[in-house]
Amino acid sequence: MYSDRTNSELIEIMNQHSLLTFEAQLSLQDELQKRAVVVDMSDLNTTIANKRVQIKNLDYLKDFGFQANRTADELIVTRTQKALFTDILAVIVGLLVFLLGIYGCINLVYTFINGDELDVFTLAYKFAMAGLLFIGFSFFSGLQRLFDFYGFELRKSNSSVTLKKRFDVKLEEINIDPADVHLEEDEDILALKLGRETIFTSNSGNLIQTLTLQDLAKELKA
Repeated sequence: MYSDRTNSELIEIMNQHSLLTFEAQLSLQDELQKRAVVVDMSDLNTTIANKRVQIKNLDYLKDFGFQANRTADELIVTRTQKALFTDILAVIVGLLVFLLGIYGCINLVYTFINGDELDVFTLAYKFAMAGLLFIGFSFFSGLQRLFDFYGFELRKSNSSVTLKKRFDVKLEEINIDPADVHLEEDEDILALKLGRETIFTSNSGNLIQTLTLQDLAKELKA
């Protein structure tokens, strides 16, 4: 990634390493070490080390809207309150936009029925209002997530793994064979699966999310 950069450019980039992705930070660290550039890398090394610890602690599950809580012999993964609030907010906003879209559609229909004369800008505005109907639909994905993950709990206790999740309508708790925990990659999507049930998905190009899912899978299988 940085093989075509001069040493001075690498040092300049290193001074702004906080703006880089984790993958870019690792590449920069590797290039500086490979060239044995004489520069203080302590800040960069500390940043990378801290991120490795956070990955190991599953702190980045928050990127998926989940959190990991550990006790002496248990690992419990649940939905974060922030993610729950975001889903509820998305549903409310989606409903409001959807209702505006319905109003826009009705208004547009009556415009044509009444044969009103409109200028281009007014007509465009009425079409845009009607188009809010489809935008409102897109917000309702939060309703699906809210339903699917309300009451969600993934628990690893000693050698047993249990999953509490809504299957169809009812919230159910099932036992999972740790051997059935695996990662599956399809094009750019990396999925953590318990048997045939997909629990988390991420962009396989996101190194932090990939490592987080890998560490979670290891803990569940251990």
